[in-house]
Amino acid sequence: MSDLINNYRSFDENVQSDKLKLLYHQSFPAVFFSLIAAFIYVGILWPKMDNNLLFIWLGIVALSSFLRLFLFFTYRHRDPQGDEVLKWERPYFITLMMSSSIWGVGALLLSYNLSFLYQTITYFILMGMAGSALTVYSAIRYFSVSTVAIILLPTILWFLYLGNNTSIMMSALGIIFMVSAYRATLVLSDSLHFSYMLTHALGRAKEEAERLASIDMLTGINNRRAFTKLAKNQVEYCKRHEHPVSAIIIDADHFKNINDTHGHASGDAALQHLSQILQNLTRASDVIGRIGGEEFAVLLTSTNVNDAMLVAEKLKSWIADNPVHIDDEYFSITVSIGVASDDKYDLELLLNNADKAMYKAKREGRNQVVCF
Repeated sequence: MSDLINNYRSFDENVQSDKLKLLYHQSFPAVFFSLIAAFIYVGILWPKMDNNLLFIWLGIVALSSFLRLFLFFTYRHRDPQGDEVLKWERPYFITLMMSSSIWGVGALLLSYNLSFLYQTITYFILMGMAGSALTVYSAIRYFSVSTVAIILLPTILWFLYLGNNTSIMMSALGIIFMVSAYRATLVLSDSLHFSYMLTHALGRAKEEAERLASIDMLTGINNRRAFTKLAKNQVEYCKRHEHPVSAIIIDADHFKNINDTHGHASGDAALQHLSQILQNLTRASDVIGRIGGEEFAVLLTSTNVNDAMLVAEKLKSWIADNPVHIDDEYFSITVSIGVASDDKYDLELLLNNADKAMYKAKREGRNQVVCF
């Protein structure tokens, strides 16, 4: 249950990051549209009021636009990823509310002494700004709802205060618009959220399916397919840098007797025991995998044949000296190991040579290391 909750929280944070990224990329032009609308609005009011007040208001709009542009450029320069994106939500919201307040409160302060005609013109300009906000900021619902409310509410309340039939009807029109906007953002935001959530869920499921397809379910290490793929990459790396590369093939001795004597559960425990020792005694750059029933392979990067022999001897000793433990029962196992090195950087040839050496170790008495 806790894993399910953690996965949901992880998805939710990823979705919020995606929506915030979308806003930072798609709302950039809105800053210029707001500035253009401010110039048009000032042009409309220019003959009717003190030009100094208009210059002051326009300067405040320009300053707000500059701060928002600075935020966008800083975001793009730093290019945050993952959880870091969420840290940019608050500055975005603060600058958005500042810009919205300059329009909602500032436009009302400019027009409240003018005729009802110019107040009405202001009102419909603000309605247009609010409508644009719905389309631009709908990715994050509380952004769009807050923006619409701050832009429209001051003028709606002012018209209600005027108290005449026309102003009251216009207030009602604004309230209807806000209710419609609230419902529209609910649908749009939820649909977008679900779409992003589904995308991340499918991506996570794909990653998990690919992971399971590459892992041996019993031992938890690479299966043959994944081992071959990873080993090829490491061989290519060694080839480019002219580093030596070696391979070890390990096969459990008398494994059928383990199953017959102790049961299949003990055989499984023996394989898990072997894989754990391999993980503990190899490096992160080495590639390990279960390539057959009781057969394991290790590709040793940047390792010559002498060092590979030392690793193999260490593995043989650890396996022999550390018995398998299952259900209060202990039993020992041994392994036969073949070692090979190749300066041709041919993975198939390298593994074949190590395999031949391993079978020679079997023929010569088991529980030993043979070099090709």
